[in-house]
Amino acid sequence: MWRRVWAFALRSTGGLTARLAVLMSMALLPLGAISIHSTLEMQRAAERAAERSLITLAADAVAGKRALIESALASAQELAPQVLKAQPDLVACSALLRDYVERSNIYSFAGFIDREGVMACGSQGEPVDFGDSEIWKQLRAAPLTTINSNPAGAATGVPVIIVTRPVFDERELVGFLSISITQRTLEGITQRRIENVPQVAVLLNHDGIVLNLPEEHAARARLPGTEALSDMASDTRSRVLRAETREGEPVVLALAELVPDRLQALGVWEKDAPGLDALNISPVPLLFPAAMWLACLAVVLLSVHYLVLRHLKYLNRQMRQFALGQREDWGALPGHVAAELRELNGTFRNMAALIARDEQERERALAEKVVLLKEIHHRVKNNLQLIASVINLQLRKLRDPAARDVLRNVHERVLGLASVHRALYAEDRLSRVRADRVIEELVGRVAGMGASPGRSPELRLELAPLALNADQMVPLSFLLHEALANALKHLVAAPAGQRWIAVDLSQESTPDGDAVVLRVRNPILDPGHDAAEERAGGLGAELIDAFAQQLGGHCRQEHVDSDGGGLWVLDLRFPAEVDAAPDDPSPAATSGV
Repeated sequence: MWRRVWAFALRSTGGLTARLAVLMSMALLPLGAISIHSTLEMQRAAERAAERSLITLAADAVAGKRALIESALASAQELAPQVLKAQPDLVACSALLRDYVERSNIYSFAGFIDREGVMACGSQGEPVDFGDSEIWKQLRAAPLTTINSNPAGAATGVPVIIVTRPVFDERELVGFLSISITQRTLEGITQRRIENVPQVAVLLNHDGIVLNLPEEHAARARLPGTEALSDMASDTRSRVLRAETREGEPVVLALAELVPDRLQALGVWEKDAPGLDALNISPVPLLFPAAMWLACLAVVLLSVHYLVLRHLKYLNRQMRQFALGQREDWGALPGHVAAELRELNGTFRNMAALIARDEQERERALAEKVVLLKEIHHRVKNNLQLIASVINLQLRKLRDPAARDVLRNVHERVLGLASVHRALYAEDRLSRVRADRVIEELVGRVAGMGASPGRSPELRLELAPLALNADQMVPLSFLLHEALANALKHLVAAPAGQRWIAVDLSQESTPDGDAVVLRVRNPILDPGHDAAEERAGGLGAELIDAFAQQLGGHCRQEHVDSDGGGLWVLDLRFPAEVDAAPDDPSPAATSGV
């Protein structure tokens, strides 16, 4: 094809000037195409950035109101178990809700509606029967968390926002807990000062109902119709779209999801508002690259291909074959090719020969090193297992409980060390080891060895996919083994709901460089038990401090008070060269704490 094009150009142009004109008119074809593509992509990127900005502005415009509603959702979740416990005593239940509302200073009412639709437990007012209301029937049919507005609350008589959450007792629906916020409280929140603020910013629930504007408010005229709002709310994605107001004027809308499937922020801008220019892609910037592309097409396709490109393609094919492992002799270019290209081809040929020779030597050396290191780890693992077996035989012959406990601890430490070496020789890369995978396997093994049958602790792992040097992985694994052994020792007699161990692995940036953070947590069951003194004076604590010093880091162990009781926390930080995205990107399995 290229030869036919070149022959046609030669026949169509006789003189050198004409030929150069043809060549120069075709010079910028790739540059023109790249310029058109880049310009279009820049415009699209600007459009996407403008959409994200509008979505953020819509969410920021109602940030205070959103926080108040999310607070009501959290309060309903917090009150549910307390109301469920006090609900048989209606006086105590009402007192509980009344006290909570008075202490909150932001809620106007809280009430519990039983399965029959009767709200006999409330912070104020007389019992109310919702059994025949349409809202109650919808709640019974689909017991989900809802956010609605009422122009005249049943208990307060004022416009309110009502947050309703279902209450379950062992997966059985027992009723609904409602918390009300007055419209006055909601509108009293100061709005953040932001640029390009939307003309109207409202809250929409999952049914497309406007929560923070009464029906008679003048701003309602700047919103789409009720049916259009309902259609928008059915799709909870954050997005920007164009629509018409109730008066038929075109506007730009930004929907920002606040509470998944329950609450959205809707911002409204006039179509010609400042900052919306990027939403319209103009063809004008594309005209100049198109003109350049048309003017310079021939020179790129003909002169570059005929004089240089076809020979470079030949060199490229040779190099690609070499990169794919084909080590045949490198061919020579014909004698009519430019001397620079023939010299380049010869240089690549010599370089390929040197690389092939060096590759063979390095592959042999690397294979020997990998085999040797794997064999070392394998033999260390076998020797440690043999030692563990000897200890186990001796353990069976002992009758002294204290001696058995000491020997059992040694036995578990030896098995833990063996599991570390097993994980190391199983890795494909010995220089860089996936720390999350080694830690995950080590935690499972130690938890299985240290727990009695049927009483294994719950493992809560949050492990970032990080790759560390092998010489750092060994002391890190040993330190973790000691921390887990100490944790298991204090969880043997724990009830089922309190037997858990949490292990977190993450990366953080410091002024001195990257650092790795390892955190181990477990509950302390006996408040009077001095776990800090015991752990600080034991062999496990000494080993932990020694391994932390070997890593060049700092290890801190302390008792932390929490709502569910005391926690023992081990926090290790040490500097490391971390690969946050290893060659094998598949992450370790994690479960949230």
